[in-house]
Amino acid sequence: MHVPRPSLARSAGTFLAATLFVSGCIPIDLRDLLEDEQQGVSVLMLLETDGREIGLGDELMGALSASDFTSADGSYLEAWSFEGRQGQTVSVDLISSDFDAYLYVVGPGLDAPLRDDDSGGACHARIDFTVLEPGTFHIVASALSPDMAGTYRLRLSDSPQLTTGVSCGGVDTSSLMGFPTRGSLDVGRTEYGTLMGSERSIEDGRPVHAWSLVGTAGETMQVTLRSDDFDAYLYLAGPGLVEALTDDDGAGDLNSQITVTFPATGTYVVGASMLSAGERGAYSLAVNRPLQMSELRFDGRALSVGSTSYGTLTDLDPVIEGRPVQAWSFRGEAGQRITVDLISEDFDSYLHLIGPGISSPMTNDDGAGEFNSRIEVTLPESGLFRVIASSLGGDHGSYEIQVY
Repeated sequence: MHVPRPSLARSAGTFLAATLFVSGCIPIDLRDLLEDEQQGVSVLMLLETDGREIGLGDELMGALSASDFTSADGSYLEAWSFEGRQGQTVSVDLISSDFDAYLYVVGPGLDAPLRDDDSGGACHARIDFTVLEPGTFHIVASALSPDMAGTYRLRLSDSPQLTTGVSCGGVDTSSLMGFPTRGSLDVGRTEYGTLMGSERSIEDGRPVHAWSLVGTAGETMQVTLRSDDFDAYLYLAGPGLVEALTDDDGAGDLNSQITVTFPATGTYVVGASMLSAGERGAYSLAVNRPLQMSELRFDGRALSVGSTSYGTLTDLDPVIEGRPVQAWSFRGEAGQRITVDLISEDFDSYLHLIGPGISSPMTNDDGAGEFNSRIEVTLPESGLFRVIASSLGGDHGSYEIQVY
C-alpha cells in the first residue's frame, strides 16, 4: 500500500525543535516559515531528492503528486540536487502546462531561499543566480496553490532562455493568429455565425471562430460579441500585442466587448467564443468606432429644474464602457447651482454630467445614498448640458431623475 509523504511543516517543526530547542511541533505554512531566512534554508535542505540530480545544460522531466512532501497548505514539493561551481551563472526554469509553477533554490552562499512564481513567462517560474560558494544546492519544484499536481520540465542553463512574454492566465497571440478565419470584419457592419461546440479551442476547451480585422496604428475600435444562446467570450490578437486581449461581460449582460487602440498597422484576428465549453448557439459580431457621450442622442428626453423624469434602461440602449446609457438634456445658465439625482430600485445607478465649461465628464456612483447617484455643480457656462443615466454593473431597469 502506498504511504503519502509526511508534511514538510511537521518534519521542519521537529528539526527546528531539536536544533533550536523550540518546544512542541506545530505545523507551519512553508511560505510563512521562509520569512525566517536561516530556518527557511535549513527546512528546504531537509527535502530528500530520491536520486533526482540535474546539471547545467540539462532539461529533465518530473511530476508533482500526492506521493511528494507537502507544506502545511497542501502544496506538493519535489527537490532536485545541483552541484554548483563557484562563479557559475545559472538560470533555472520550472515549466508546466498542468499547474502554476512555484520555484525555490537554496544552498551555500545564499542567505535566504530564492523563490519565484511567473518570471518564466505564462505561469512558468524562473530563478537566475550566480554560485558564490561551491556545493550542493536544492532546487525545489512546487505549485502556487494547494493540491495542484501534474508533470513539469526543469531546465538549467548558463543564461536565460527566451520566454513567450505572456502573463500567467494570458493567451499567446500566436495561438489565435494561426486559426483559419471565417471572413473579414468591417467598421459599421455586423457579421453572424453559429458555434457548434466542435471547433478548435485556444484554452479551456472553448470553441472559437476566428475573424480578420484590419487595423491602423493609433486608431481606436470597439468589437462587440452578442449571443442569446451562451455567455459570450471575446479574444483579439495581432501585431504589437504581446498577448491576446480578452473580455467576458464588457457589453453588459452576458455579452462581450473589447475597445482597442491598435498599436501597429496590420491584420488582427478576433476570436468569437463562449465562457464555458460544451455549449452551442448563434452570435453576432460587430466592429464600430467607440461611441462618445457627447454623441449620444436624446430621443426627446429633456429635463427641467424642479421636476422629476422617468426612464428605463434596456438591452437596446447604447453601451459605453460596458454600461447601458441614456442621455437627457437640459439648458442651464452660468453660475446656476443645480443638483441631479439618479434613483433606481432595479440597479446600482451611475450618473454622468457633461456640457459647456466642463472639461471632462463629472461622474458619481452612490452620492445620493444606498445605490443612488448625485451630482452637485455650479454651472461654469450657459448652454445645453447632458445628463447620462447608467448602471454601474451594466444592469437594466427603471429609474427616475430629479433636478433641483
